[in-house]
Amino acid sequence: MTKRHKHILIFIFTAMLLLILVATWLVWLLQPVSEEEIARTDTVVMTETRYIVSADSVDIFAFSSPRGDTLLNDIVATGKHLKEKEHGTQNAQWVRRWQLLPYCGGTLAVESYDTAKICKYTSDEVLALLKRESTHLSSLLHLADVQKKDIDYFTKTHTVTDNGFDIVVRYGEELAIAEDSVTSAVTLVEKALCGKKLRIRLDRRYYIESYLGHIECIPTKSNDSVTTLRITPNEQQEDVEIERGFSTRINHSRLTAASAFARLAARHQKTVALHNTIFDRKGTYTGSRDSIDQPHGYGRYVSRQGEFYEGEWVHGKREGVGFTMVPGKHLHLGEWKDDRFLGERITYTPERIYGIDISRFQHEEGRKRYSIDWRNLRITSLGKLSKKKINGSVNYPVSFVYIKATEGITVKSKYFAPDYVAAKKYGYRAGAYHFFSIMSPGSKQAEYFLKNSRYKKGDLPPVLDVEPTDAQIRKAGGIENIFRNMRAWLNTVEKMRGVRPILYINQGFVNKYLSLAPDLKKKYEVWIARYGEYKPDVKLIYWQLCPDGRVNGIHGDVDINVYNGFSF
Repeated sequence: MTKRHKHILIFIFTAMLLLILVATWLVWLLQPVSEEEIARTDTVVMTETRYIVSADSVDIFAFSSPRGDTLLNDIVATGKHLKEKEHGTQNAQWVRRWQLLPYCGGTLAVESYDTAKICKYTSDEVLALLKRESTHLSSLLHLADVQKKDIDYFTKTHTVTDNGFDIVVRYGEELAIAEDSVTSAVTLVEKALCGKKLRIRLDRRYYIESYLGHIECIPTKSNDSVTTLRITPNEQQEDVEIERGFSTRINHSRLTAASAFARLAARHQKTVALHNTIFDRKGTYTGSRDSIDQPHGYGRYVSRQGEFYEGEWVHGKREGVGFTMVPGKHLHLGEWKDDRFLGERITYTPERIYGIDISRFQHEEGRKRYSIDWRNLRITSLGKLSKKKINGSVNYPVSFVYIKATEGITVKSKYFAPDYVAAKKYGYRAGAYHFFSIMSPGSKQAEYFLKNSRYKKGDLPPVLDVEPTDAQIRKAGGIENIFRNMRAWLNTVEKMRGVRPILYINQGFVNKYLSLAPDLKKKYEVWIARYGEYKPDVKLIYWQLCPDGRVNGIHGDVDINVYNGFSF
């Protein structure tokens, strides 16, 4: 065999070998991908989303997510870190980097993300959005100022032992931080409003988790169905371990991006995040959810109108212990049932400040007369008209005493003077109260009270006791006439005593009439008679929690009161 024939045989053999290799490669490449291979290409990609507002092609600020098409959230200057971003995860698969080679080289495929409606807004629509936001932010600043006063009042009248105290304190801290953020946001929105060409765009980032930490993935191509990602070049080493089972990253994949999308779409399943954030046009909820995405368990909700709730939920309804702040209303902390606030049920402990109010009924029963043993006063029962949450046994000291002095312009208590002297002698803080009559002018009643009562430095403020029935109010000429005489008594006594009186009323009067006199509601502290198990929903100084209490040293039933706070 000649040398030329040898070369031809080598060439033919080499060509046949190459053809066999190419055919083998094509058969291997084109054969169906097994489920086992597909499973090896599965992974999860974490997502982080924010939106950028630009004016005249200059980025002004970023925010974490839209609320419907009006409210923006967590506004910061571009380049600064957003405290809250819209976080999530997407199923992903490793796919071919090149069409003809089964090598991924750090290439991933995920379903394309549908951008928010506001990203398609015209400049005029963005302008209208920002104007609405500017108005909304201004209202938030006003609301924060009102809520701070409410929280200050709450912290003065509660302690850490009260259920939910920590939630209110935390809300106050967050409110202070939020107020600073809103102030900065107002500046940024106003700056954007000075621009002529406005735009909002989506900035979405992708990450995978490894033992090295978060590894960012850069989008390379995208269409309506699939987006391909590439791991950053410095993370291409073979030993990078993905969190999914901590297995070595797949570098060989026969899946194309198109086939990966088809499989992702077919195998996609909605999962319920136990601690995640959901948004809608009404507001934002963060917390546990049930299988149909309703709040369930513990979570917090902030509405578009500024309502805040944190606490327990049952299938979309507030139920259990929760705290809420609603614009225009005082904070509510207490028990909820079927989305309705029942009230705050306080725990009675020796640390609270208890007192009594007395009149002739603690001295007289029919023809019998009784004295008070001022040396041994001790509260031994909080009554039986309602259930009460009591820590330990009831054996509380009496810290203050209110004594009836007068009624109308003709009745004065013969027991007032001796009881007042005895209370002061044995170290009790004492005060006098007047029972309001619908039959006499308020100014005349005030003069009668001042003449027949006492007040010394250190005494409790005088009290006007107002308990008219609906029939008596009608007989007196209506509620406005009652209010007019109440104001006359209160103003006269305050002027002469030099201290603002307290208004004693019952829960029915509060519910039906007090809102008709906002000046009285705002100016005077309230002592309320309410015998249910829940604390009255007013700003109060004393709560008369029962009329049938028992006090060692006093005969018969006694009105028991608790001071709304822990120090006079």
